[in-house]
Amino acid sequence: MSAAQVDTAVNVLAGALPPGLERPLVCRWPSDIPVAGVVVFCHGLGSNGGEYAAISRHWAAQGYLVIHPTFDDSIALVAARNPALGLDPTSDLRRWVTLPTVRAHMHHILHAPANWLGRVRTVGAIMDTLPRILAETCGAADLPAAVAGHSFGAYTAQLLAGVEIDLPGDPGRSFRDERFRAALILSGQGRDQQGLREGSWDRLTIPTLTVTGTLDRGANGGGVDWKSEPYTLAHAPDQYLAVIEDGDHFLGGFDGASPRNVPAQAEALRQITTNFLNATLKADPEARDALRATPGRIGDCTLTFDYR
Repeated sequence: MSAAQVDTAVNVLAGALPPGLERPLVCRWPSDIPVAGVVVFCHGLGSNGGEYAAISRHWAAQGYLVIHPTFDDSIALVAARNPALGLDPTSDLRRWVTLPTVRAHMHHILHAPANWLGRVRTVGAIMDTLPRILAETCGAADLPAAVAGHSFGAYTAQLLAGVEIDLPGDPGRSFRDERFRAALILSGQGRDQQGLREGSWDRLTIPTLTVTGTLDRGANGGGVDWKSEPYTLAHAPDQYLAVIEDGDHFLGGFDGASPRNVPAQAEALRQITTNFLNATLKADPEARDALRATPGRIGDCTLTFDYR
């Protein structure tokens, strides 16, 4: 395992996206071992590419280039576009969820199809320019890639993994990006939200790890069973589910900036996700065996693990 990582901002999307969306990418990769794969990480509603550094640096230390875009729903960008919200875009806005007017505005953004498609377009542009990103960061080429995301980012990851949704007047849309070999869904979504419905997961074919917690809740109140539906309703092989006991929406504070931090849960998440990435991107049989043998307790974290 590498102990040293490199962080940098890479601005390669100019001209690939509409004006105003070509924001620099935060990229992390190991400085002292070869890079074996790429993880494109999609942040949650209101967050940005600079967050989730704790899990990102861990994956980088295992031999991955981790790429973090900032999507148009970042709270600082929303505040700059909407002065009537009364927010200073340059201040620390991570507590926006406690402000009812701002929360309602962000909830509208979450459920607007144009924002779903904008995220897909951004990730597509990243993959289109991946050779240049690799050249400007780790210097590798032709690496296997996974898409990962938390919350709204988990929804984005599901779309790119091949989960179908119904858009207004356009049912059964797929946004599968064949360049992704695996998907990580951290506190994702089930049916009856954002176009997801019965049958949405029928054409999901790539290995996918779904992680939730017994205290995890969705934007519309769905609990752990609903959060587990990306696993329970999928039919493809190499599907994995981890449910963290007493884990909430932030899964132990794995991002390093959550209001509720439970180190044992965050460590369990690091172990499980690393085994998944090593099994799928490195094609490591020992990692696959370790993933499938995930115990019901990792350190002080109790969890339920299932696979097929």
